[in-house]
Amino acid sequence: MKKILISVLLLFLITVSNAQEDNNKKILRRADSFFGLHFDFHATNADSAIGKTFTYEMADSMLALVKPDFIQVDCKGHPGISSYPTKVGNPAPGFVKDPYKIWREVTNKNGVALFVHYSGVIDNEAVKKHPDWAALDDSGKIMTGKTSVRGPYVDRLLIPQMKELIDNYHINGAWVDGECWALELDYSNYMLDAFHKETGIKNVPRSDEDAGWNEFRNFNRNSLRKYIAHYVDALHKYDPDFQITSNWAFSSLMPEPVDANIDFISGDFTPDNSVYSGLYEARCIAPQGKPWDLMAWSFTNDGETGVQITKSPVQLMQAASAVISMGGGFQLYFQQNRDASLRPWNFKLMKEVADFCRARQPFCKGAVPVPQIALLYSSANYHLYSNHLYQNSTRVNNPVKGMLNMLLDGQNAVEILMEHNLKDRINEYPVVIVPECKYLTNEFKSVLLEYVNNGGNLLVVGPDAVKMFSDQLNVKMPDSVARSTKNIAWNGRMAGINSLFQPFIPGKSVETVGALYNAADFRFPSTPAASISSYGKGKIAGVYFNIGREYMRLTNPVYRDFINAIVRKLFPDPKVTVSGSEDVAVTINKLENKLAVNLINMSGPHANTSISRYDSIPQIGPLTIKVKLDKAPEKVMLQPENIPLKYSYSNGEMVTEVEHLDVHSIIVIE
Repeated sequence: MKKILISVLLLFLITVSNAQEDNNKKILRRADSFFGLHFDFHATNADSAIGKTFTYEMADSMLALVKPDFIQVDCKGHPGISSYPTKVGNPAPGFVKDPYKIWREVTNKNGVALFVHYSGVIDNEAVKKHPDWAALDDSGKIMTGKTSVRGPYVDRLLIPQMKELIDNYHINGAWVDGECWALELDYSNYMLDAFHKETGIKNVPRSDEDAGWNEFRNFNRNSLRKYIAHYVDALHKYDPDFQITSNWAFSSLMPEPVDANIDFISGDFTPDNSVYSGLYEARCIAPQGKPWDLMAWSFTNDGETGVQITKSPVQLMQAASAVISMGGGFQLYFQQNRDASLRPWNFKLMKEVADFCRARQPFCKGAVPVPQIALLYSSANYHLYSNHLYQNSTRVNNPVKGMLNMLLDGQNAVEILMEHNLKDRINEYPVVIVPECKYLTNEFKSVLLEYVNNGGNLLVVGPDAVKMFSDQLNVKMPDSVARSTKNIAWNGRMAGINSLFQPFIPGKSVETVGALYNAADFRFPSTPAASISSYGKGKIAGVYFNIGREYMRLTNPVYRDFINAIVRKLFPDPKVTVSGSEDVAVTINKLENKLAVNLINMSGPHANTSISRYDSIPQIGPLTIKVKLDKAPEKVMLQPENIPLKYSYSNGEMVTEVEHLDVHSIIVIE
């Protein structure tokens, strides 16, 4: 009996000790976090049993298994109905339990930061109850569910409700959804009165033919940024430890310098073709100078039936690789049930992806890309030609995306930089590419030309872009731009392309690259496809038709090889070259005093939007990797496999081989 009592006492003491240890776990700030989970269900007025099957044990088992650094949980979605019993906002009609009370208790126990998912500009219920808070279209009608960023909404609901959440649940922060990408031109009195007062423009422009059109568009954009800065500053003043961002602010959707005191940048990238989407979005955010993470959807929705298909671990691991290889954090999005409960069968999937990311965390988090190719994303061009205020604009963004994909598919290391990020660092990059840009400021054009004059290499792509540099390209353009179908010829192959073409006549000493044929037959006449000229100490190349946006649609290897051949003429000695497979994407990072070469297996049907799920991808390899180094390395390891790699070193180049690549591995060179 005595032995039994002693055993029970010991078990009790161990349990208490473990509980105390759990309660003492440090909750990380977002800047120090690496892996997180997002849950939402956008509560509505039909949700009358919130909390019914949601339990402490359910949440605890998930957190103990997956061990995220943070979670984001539904609080108020686009319908504007709060999924906790708010007294400030508009609560759902029925609660069996208060989910946030459970979430706060269980996250404290597990040392996990608790963020709320809160819809900002989009709030159907707020507009329904307060139509005077709404944004108006150009006919004076209420935009359904859209609040005016110049109106009372932010001070009457958003800020008070955040303060309520801080006071009642001690939340760590907020991820405010439905803002920049929901912004439309607002003709409410709030916006018009401010526009008249602050700009002095009396007439209200209604179309792009009216005077002041661009000023009005930019005024709406500036108003959103001021709205974000206002609530961020107010909440930081209320709780200095509170961490907050606006979804997609200062990203590809808002290509501008960070001028609000947000704590981090974040966004949820497209559920379809998410690997390429992640590669693009990560590169747009990484240079912005803020902690950042990106969210991948764990599912896709069939556009015809609405059927939801959960993705496989390998799909989500590929998407995660696209993000963490650029040094950012990663989060996964899972939906909650209508009663706010979780779906336990997803826990295993969460853990598999979490374990994959954690294994790579020491070799990815905080890594900084090594300058190689700079791909310009012009903010000035976006402001003038985007068909949205702050959204993905196919006519502006697709050329950048297509050019990035062509370069990555050619195993190049590429960064995307906006003018404000590139102008002071431009001399660090051996090559700068201007992809199908219709407008550059004179100031930035001068920056580019000075860069080339001092020895840099510039590639200008597209009929509009080459016109801006015709003198430096040393070509004549006697004929106007016209759309037609031609055939690009490169390396003994042809590929048809329908595009806008700018005919050109090269001047003396201009090198031409590739050829364009009217007929898909090498026996017939051709004209040059591209040119390369010397300018000062550097070189400037031109491609006289749009190709990036076409690669987005057709992904033709002839397009890819043609562009990469021009890049290699301008930049013959990249720091890293990879051979052995075309299905590998490369990122080169500095990690403290080490070099980290990320290799992502790009095989599999991730770009096929007709395939919702795939459970495996082909292994690729062997891969031969050549790295330019000032001296022989002390150690070369393949991580996270922890495999020492054999290598040779001579004449400033290290050569090693990776036998096979499953999803994502990093060659760490010391």
